[in-house]
Amino acid sequence: MTESYKAKICGTTNAEDAALAAAEGADFFGTVIETDFSPRSLSIADAKALFDRPPIPGVALVFQMKEQRIETLIRELHPFAVQFLDPADIPFLKYLDQTYPDLELWQSVHLPPEGKAADVRYFQKTVTDYTDAGVDALIFDTVAVMQGKTKFGGTGQTSDWKLVKKLMDAVQSPVPLWLAGGIRPENVGQALENLDPYGIDLCSGVEAVPGKKDPAKVKALMTVIKEKSRSRRNT
Repeated sequence: MTESYKAKICGTTNAEDAALAAAEGADFFGTVIETDFSPRSLSIADAKALFDRPPIPGVALVFQMKEQRIETLIRELHPFAVQFLDPADIPFLKYLDQTYPDLELWQSVHLPPEGKAADVRYFQKTVTDYTDAGVDALIFDTVAVMQGKTKFGGTGQTSDWKLVKKLMDAVQSPVPLWLAGGIRPENVGQALENLDPYGIDLCSGVEAVPGKKDPAKVKALMTVIKEKSRSRRNT
């Protein structure tokens, strides 16, 4: 039977929003940990309240975090997965895969915003290298320069979906491929129809303000995802 589309509500900063995501049927929440460029970032200590008794599995997102600190995060938070926003070190991924067998490793693969060129062969190799290292999921996201700072995720900008589709078809990935970057209730249906990813990962598209979710937007998003999932199962 064809599976339903998965959904991760990212940039979660408080237990109320994690509970909201769970109540509306999301599969995961994501929390950014100690990442300077993100207004939604939490310290490991502050994130413990979300991960101690999570209503749905929690994903900890990191960017250029020192390896020793990542292991502290794993021991303190016990996340379902660690998601690397920056290109993770391949030997370290292999080490984590062997050392923490119950932990999933997710890797963001950043594409330029729509209208910018990208090298398909480079991304094909990137996907192969990560899956060979033991990564459990890949998230196609958008990198953008905003207010003079390069942001890896949480940009609210879409990448070139035609390029993403080309990559998804070309790589034949053995692990789930997620779509992120500029997803919101108004375009999630089109994203699912055009690309048919494993799941949708979004942050700013369902916020009232940075770091706080809008219940109406979360509900609208999940309503569309559920409708498209029913259609997918019936085809």
